Amino acid sequence: MPRDRMLFVDNIRLVMIILVVCHHAVISYCDIGAWYYKAPLTPGPVTNFLFFLFVSFNQSFFMGTLFALAGYFAANTLERRGSAAFVRGRLLRLGVPTLFYMIVLDPLTFYLAHAREFHSLGDFTAIYGYFLSTAGILAGTGPMWFALALLLFCLVYAAWHALRLAAPATGGPRPLTAQLLVWLIVCSTAGTFALRLAYPIGKTISNLQLGNFAQYSILFIFGILAQTNDWLRTLDARLGRRCLLAVLVGQLAWTGWWLLLGLDEMAASYQGGPHWQSLFPSLWQSLNSICMTVGLIALCRERWNRQGGLVARMSESAFAVYVFHPPILVALAQLLGPVPLGALPKAALLSALAVPLCFVAAYGVQRVPLLRDMVPQ
Repeated sequence: MPRDRMLFVDNIRLVMIILVVCHHAVISYCDIGAWYYKAPLTPGPVTNFLFFLFVSFNQSFFMGTLFALAGYFAANTLERRGSAAFVRGRLLRLGVPTLFYMIVLDPLTFYLAHAREFHSLGDFTAIYGYFLSTAGILAGTGPMWFALALLLFCLVYAAWHALRLAAPATGGPRPLTAQLLVWLIVCSTAGTFALRLAYPIGKTISNLQLGNFAQYSILFIFGILAQTNDWLRTLDARLGRRCLLAVLVGQLAWTGWWLLLGLDEMAASYQGGPHWQSLFPSLWQSLNSICMTVGLIALCRERWNRQGGLVARMSESAFAVYVFHPPILVALAQLLGPVPLGALPKAALLSALAVPLCFVAAYGVQRVPLLRDMVPQ
């Protein structure tokens, strides 16, 4: 491993992947969000409150943070390899596993989620053939929508890099400032609010929630700028702490607003629309995504820039966990069906079982010759 490798970045990515698994485990037991399997349970009001806080908080930042880290490494790779080699590499690293998921893992996960509804394997085979022969398969990206979106971002970035004129000298790297973060939050808020007028939460195109893409694109660009200006190594730790404080204040405001409006009205305004109530969720999510990303970078750089043997192996398997966790999670949820527990303890139990099992499975996948090239370390 190179001496100058930023282990804290690998650690942040690892935590985000674990949150993805837990996020989908919780969605299995509540009415929030879309997922392959929904348990036939009715959570009480307190459980619903806790589920909503957990899911909405995760959704506000964790994928945006992954886009920021991806932008950083995209810029690094593009500068080293050039546009043509960069595009070929991204098509292999992102496009191939996405196609594999759409053709193999998405149908498998769907079957596991609905196995009791099929009278025979032939019923499923007929449905699978129908999806392969129609455009229905294009919506079967599951969580690999992230890889598809990232591939599109990388292609646009490579085209811009290849066509741009020589940039004038800038006098060296520019520091990351609070003023720049405020402008990023403002742009993300305005873009999110505007996009959700046409694409409210829940409306997708090929499984892409375009209402979130202002945040994702801005954080991808942030990652590119972070590589150009070396922000991951140089950003002020005090700025990172202030960002985390802003997240805490924002979360308290978000929770209070939820309690004031109630879940039904909150859900309606959260989705977006031409009214002031949709502006606050857009602002809160933008603040969370940008401030959590900066805060986590500063915190982990100072406190968690190391890896033991177990964490290193888990970090190497993080992408494989992301790709293969849906069928594992759904199969476990089905097995836990008869367990006489409420929604909250079942979600906690599913998370506790799924996380280690997904990493064990990913470790095995990375030792299968035909599969390991699709989920490189």
